[in-house]
Amino acid sequence: MSYTYKVKNEILSKGNLSLEEKYTEVRAVLLGKNAIYEDKIELKLENRELAERVYDFLKDITDLRIGIKYSISKKLGEHNVYIISILKQRGFKVFIEDLNTYTKEYIEGKHNLEGSFMRGLFLACGYIKPPEKEYALDFFIDSDEIAQELYELLKEQNKKVFITRKRNRPLVYIRNSEDIMDIIVLMGSLKEFYSYEETTMIKDLKNKTIREMNWEVANETKTLNTGKKQIKMINYIGKKIGLNTLSPVLEEIAFLRLQNPESSLVELGELIGISKSGIRNRFRRIEDIYNELIEKERE
Repeated sequence: MSYTYKVKNEILSKGNLSLEEKYTEVRAVLLGKNAIYEDKIELKLENRELAERVYDFLKDITDLRIGIKYSISKKLGEHNVYIISILKQRGFKVFIEDLNTYTKEYIEGKHNLEGSFMRGLFLACGYIKPPEKEYALDFFIDSDEIAQELYELLKEQNKKVFITRKRNRPLVYIRNSEDIMDIIVLMGSLKEFYSYEETTMIKDLKNKTIREMNWEVANETKTLNTGKKQIKMINYIGKKIGLNTLSPVLEEIAFLRLQNPESSLVELGELIGISKSGIRNRFRRIEDIYNELIEKERE
């Protein structure tokens, strides 16, 4: 069972909707599937539960004669295709006008209608990936008009939404987990919202732990490399001029480093009671002496 199916399955069980919510959802489904023509409505769906839902909603919002049938498609494997149709008849034009009342301008700011609009589009042409794999919510829409409505509505809700074309169809998509969860709640899928949120929290915690571990490893590696470089300089100075020629404070830090090759600058400072910057300054002076000796040898 795909994650998309699980979310859609929960949404399909959402009932007790007002007539306005049913109008809004039906309009989103019909336009999302580009099913409205001048002389008819013809909606093709592969999901039987969605077909039944749209048919029931149409019966509630219009007295027009509605036909429903199914055929068997062998495209990409054998499966049923459910066809809901309303032929041009008395009242058809008025019904289309009624549907067109529920545009973005009308539903904007009305939380329940915005949810119905997104629910209809998601049921008709939405896909969502499981959060364990990727944060991704896609709407492959058959109509440029309704795709633009969805994009603008989400944009005005401050969602990080994008629109493009794929396979010659508009694609409206979101890749932000918080925005996806907001939409899941708005569509009425509370059970899957809590599941998505829990998975996201665990995933983020795991990623944070990995980042911290990588940071610690990087710091340890940096400390070891720094220690090796400092020991190399100290040994070179000792070989060329002897460590006893250094000032007392530099001689002290040189022997301290030789005795503690893997310690950080902070740890070295704690051993003799001075700050990290004080330790760094002493090693900088040792490095200057080392560089001077190297330069003399080249000359």
